[in-house]
Order: sequence, then structure tokens, then C-alpha cells
Amino acid sequence: MKRNLLAVLVSSAILASCSTVPSSILPATVQDLQGTQEFSPVPGIDVKNGQYTSQNFYQVKGVVTAIQTQELGRDLPVGFFLQGESDNNPATSDGIFVETSDISKLKVGDLVDVVAKVKEDYKWTKLVDVRQVKVLQSNMPLPKPVVLNIEDKNFQQSLERYEGMLVRIEKKSDLYVTKNFGFDYGPFRNNLLLAHKGAQHHPNQHKAPTSAPDNTANDNLVVESFKRPPRGQILWYPEFGQPNGKGSTDHYIRINDLVDGLEGVVGYSYGKYRLYVTNTADKNTFIHTQDRLALPALKQGGDLRIASFNVLNYFNPPYDASRNPLHQNRGAKSEKEFQLQSDKIVNAIVRLNADIVGLMEIENNGFDDKSAVADLVNKINSKIKNPADHYTYIAPKNGEKYIGTDAISNQVLYKKNKVTLENYRIIKMPQQHAPVVRYLDGKRPKMFFGNAYQRDTVAPTFKINGTNKVLTVAVNHFKSKGSVCWEDVKDGKKLDLDKQGSCENFRVAAAYQLGSELEKIQGPKVIIGDLNSYGNEDPIMVLTNRDNAPKDHVIKSSAFTFLGSKETGKQLTDATGKVVSNTFGYVNIIRKLHPNSYSYSYNNHIGTLDYILISPQLVPSVADANDWNINAGESTLFEYANKYNCTDDGKCSHRYNDIYRASDHDPAVMDLKVTKIK
Repeated sequence: MKRNLLAVLVSSAILASCSTVPSSILPATVQDLQGTQEFSPVPGIDVKNGQYTSQNFYQVKGVVTAIQTQELGRDLPVGFFLQGESDNNPATSDGIFVETSDISKLKVGDLVDVVAKVKEDYKWTKLVDVRQVKVLQSNMPLPKPVVLNIEDKNFQQSLERYEGMLVRIEKKSDLYVTKNFGFDYGPFRNNLLLAHKGAQHHPNQHKAPTSAPDNTANDNLVVESFKRPPRGQILWYPEFGQPNGKGSTDHYIRINDLVDGLEGVVGYSYGKYRLYVTNTADKNTFIHTQDRLALPALKQGGDLRIASFNVLNYFNPPYDASRNPLHQNRGAKSEKEFQLQSDKIVNAIVRLNADIVGLMEIENNGFDDKSAVADLVNKINSKIKNPADHYTYIAPKNGEKYIGTDAISNQVLYKKNKVTLENYRIIKMPQQHAPVVRYLDGKRPKMFFGNAYQRDTVAPTFKINGTNKVLTVAVNHFKSKGSVCWEDVKDGKKLDLDKQGSCENFRVAAAYQLGSELEKIQGPKVIIGDLNSYGNEDPIMVLTNRDNAPKDHVIKSSAFTFLGSKETGKQLTDATGKVVSNTFGYVNIIRKLHPNSYSYSYNNHIGTLDYILISPQLVPSVADANDWNINAGESTLFEYANKYNCTDDGKCSHRYNDIYRASDHDPAVMDLKVTKIK
């Protein structure tokens, strides 16, 4: 420290009016208490040896910059932020949080004299055990917010210098939205996350899965309110989502927006720094590096369009008596929700204007006029004036009522004026029937009952009208990362060392089965759908190539897999699983043409879960392919469900039947030049 804190003791006589004021007090500045390192340098704090609170009381002065009147979960207790006079040393913070209930007479702008102890509260330096808060002068000018400057390679070390301070984010701060405003299951409230130099890609998006830790996991600045925001509102952006009179809004935030003009004080909890906003944002606060697109932005030259669209659990009425194999309703819970959902998805598919559309997460409730697929197709066609451009869907000729055994399934829509159905097939996906396992998920005991299932693939072959050319389009939805499979828990704990999520081996089994079955089909092929795998994860490598994988990288299919039931199905693997060393050579065409494109956002990461993989022979015929970012980059407050995005009284005035946030996945789109198809 710059000052000898033991040099001067303040007599208790000076503060005799407070009977609880200790007899020995050390004068200090905020900078003395914060120091230049991760933890406070004051005597008595030795984090490595489990000592978190100072032995001495300190007297410190500063201006109140923000007051916390009620607890914000476990992240921000009652108290106030205090900022001292700057020492012009960028290595020390000028601010500190004072944890105390003695705030009733305080106002922002008060110059106060505080007597308290210093505590390191999980890396957050605070003043606690407060014995005095004395107002010396009111209506003092607030310190000018310091512009955040992320210089250090270590994001958290950079923000440590601003802990407790009043700061401002400007363009030169280089901070971008990496998780849009929406629900955060950690603190269980809506918030927004920022990252330095751009939104963060998932670590497996561009590199092979590894057991090394993700060093960027906490490299975010969480943008918060001082109180829990009401559902459907951003307290520091009151105009967010307000109508523009054209059936939508001009006030929105998108992933990868550059932030300019947001002010607040910096706190810390649960491994992340948090900005508690003190000013009001508007649409100029978020600079769109990629603004909304009303139509897919593909290069000219194609005349056959193929697209993939995850429709986020499109379950049509009745909502209380689903007709799917599991008798579940995973989608809209009311007519109002369903109307909004269907309007948004219908409008998006009409604008997508694809000739073949693969659908995921549509209710698996048959093919008659009461089915979800019929409902969706009828609504789409009602928006298309020319009957020749209407869509149709495929019903199995063998009389099967469902596609697979899940509540949701894959479907295909197509335009008869562009393609003719030559062959329709369902490719059965592997099932897992393993031993029962008891395991710990963190500290919670759970049980895996041994069975895991996947959605079957729909793989029709079409003839392109006016030609003799055929094309097989396989529509897929691999097992979710949030599920549980035997490999995840067989050792008694649920672990995810390689960041592939749960069931990656089960998805490898699906990829291998899909590739093997498609090899039996002649002609060019297109694999589309939600493969629940980031760009360089094992299932994608099986279907494409291992070019970005280390030579010693081992890819394994899941154990105890069968085609069909354990009793009557064909066994594919035993208890050891199967090493998969070959690949099928499909080309990830969107990655090839647009390497940094994304289709999905989860927590603080973006990446691709939705794909168009093509036979190498099709590459010369591709005019363009890309993700249409109408969903993943948008706030969940625009979604159809009322879960976390409507006020307690059910008001959802900020939601529209436009195309934005029609789903949580972005459509993947490709245009082909038919004359170049081989």
C-alpha cells in the first residue's frame, strides 16, 4: 500500500456520539483498501489461508454514487456504492461497496464518512460490519463516470480495476452483446451479458472438443438492474419493444451489438462482474453490427432453395389432450400463445420462400387435417396468393400414424411446382438401452433409467421438375445436449469435460447411422436440420471430416445401442461402444462460405446447431448458403411463450406477429443452381 495504515489512530473521542464506534480506527482511502491486485492488501485478509475479513476498522470518505434499498437475490445486498477522490492511478479502483442497512437517510450525492471492516466476499472487496455512516455534505457532484478500458489479456483483471466505481461503456470499450436480454437460470431473473471484442463463440465451434477448461466462461460483464426486473421489461431501457405503428418495434437489442453510452456501478458475484445501470438506454445505445434482415441475404444465381427451420415446439390445439405418442404438450399453452407462435412462424416461412423446407420440433400428431403439419401448411398457403406456389407435406403410404416415438418429429414441406416426390423413407435412429445408474448432478442425487431415444430422420428423394436430376434431402434432429445418456453418468457423476453437452456419443451413433444409410442411396444428398452439435464437435466430424481434430482425438459411438427395442431390435454396440474413425465427407457449406455465421445462442456463447451438409458433387452448384439470423440473436422477450417475458398480469404489449424470435434457432438456407447439379 502507498500509505502506512498503522501510522495514525483515530481517537474514539472524535466519534463519541456513536457508542458502537470502535476505539481504534485507521484512516484510509478507497484506493488503500482496494489495492492494485485481486484482493485487498489490508492486514487480516489472507484469502489463500481462508482469512477474508480485516482485523481493523477503517475510516474512509467518499461520495454515494448508488444506493441498494433491497437485496437483489444473493448478488447485491442492501447498502451503497461509495467513490473516493481519484488518485489518478488506473491500477486501483476509486470505488467500493458498503454493505449496511443504515441507508434510510442517505441520498445519491452525499459525501459520507464510513467506519467499517474490509471483507473479501468471493473476490468482491466490500466494507462490512459498518459502525458509522456520517453525512458530511449533501448534493455533491458525482464523479465523472470512468470509461471502461479493457486492456489486459485477462478480462476479469481488467474489470477488477473498476470494482465499485461509476463507469461508462463507450465504443472504444469494445464491448458487445454476447447474450441478449433474457432469462438467466443462475440468478433466476432476466439480464444481459457483454463480451470484449465481439460475441463469444462456443469453444467447440472452431476447435476440436477438449478436456481443457473454457477460460472464457466468466469473461462477461452482466448488465443488471438494481432490482429484479418485472417480466417483459428492461428497467434501464424503458422504450424497449415499444410499437412503431407498423406491427413491430424499432427498439430492440441484437447479439453482437456494440454498446455505447451505458453507465452504472460495477459489482461482483458468482464469478462475474456486474454493471448495475444508473442511466437510461435508448436505441442509439446499441449499435447493430448486423441489423435485422427482412429476407435471407443470399447472393443471386440460385433457382432451387432448400431450408431448415426448427419451429420451437409447434403444438396445435387441443392444448390439454395432445395426440402425440407421449401425450405431451411442449408448446403453446393457450390460444393466444399459439396464435402468436403460428403467425410468426408462418410469416417467416413465407418470406423464406424455400422450395423444400425441413421442419424440426413440430408436434408428432399424425398427418390428417387436425395435425400440426396440416395446420401449419394450411396457414402458410393462405398467405401465398398463387396456388402454384403452395406447399404440401408428405404422409407415409404405409399408414404409419407417427414418425418415431417422441412428442415431436421431423417433417418436410415442398412446392409441387418445383420438385416431385420420387421416394419417401424414414431412417430409424439408434436407441440406447443401458443399465440403470445412480449419479450425482452436482450435489443432487439422481437416477438414469437406462433408456434414451432420438427422433427418426425423414429422407425423401425428389426429382427436380423439368430435369432428370434427383436430390435426396435428409431432415434430422439429433439428441439434445440437455438430456442424459449412459456415458454422461456411468461413473456416478454427471460431467462434461469436453464441453459437448450430454449425449455426444449418442449423437455420434446417430451421425454414423445416418451416413451409413445415405450411402445406400444414389445421387447427390443434402443433410439438413438441428444436429445439436457445434461446428467442430464429434457428430459433425463424423459426417464431414476430421481436418480440425488432433491425430489422437478419439470419437466414440455410444454403448448399448439398438435399432429398435432391446428385445426385438438389432444391437449395434455393446458395453464398450464403438470407435468411429471414418468420416462421410459431406461439406458444411455454410461454414465454408461464411465461417463465423451462427444459428443458436446459449448462455454466453453463439455457434451453429443447424446445418446444411451437402455431397461434395453439389458444391459447384451452390449459389450461396447462410443462416438467416431472425431468431437466435433476438431477445427472448419477443417469443410466443408467456414464461418469463410477460408481466404478472399477463400483459405482453412488446410482442408482435412479425418474423423476429419466431423460434430459438435460425433457419439455415441454401440456393442451388439446378443446371450445375451433377
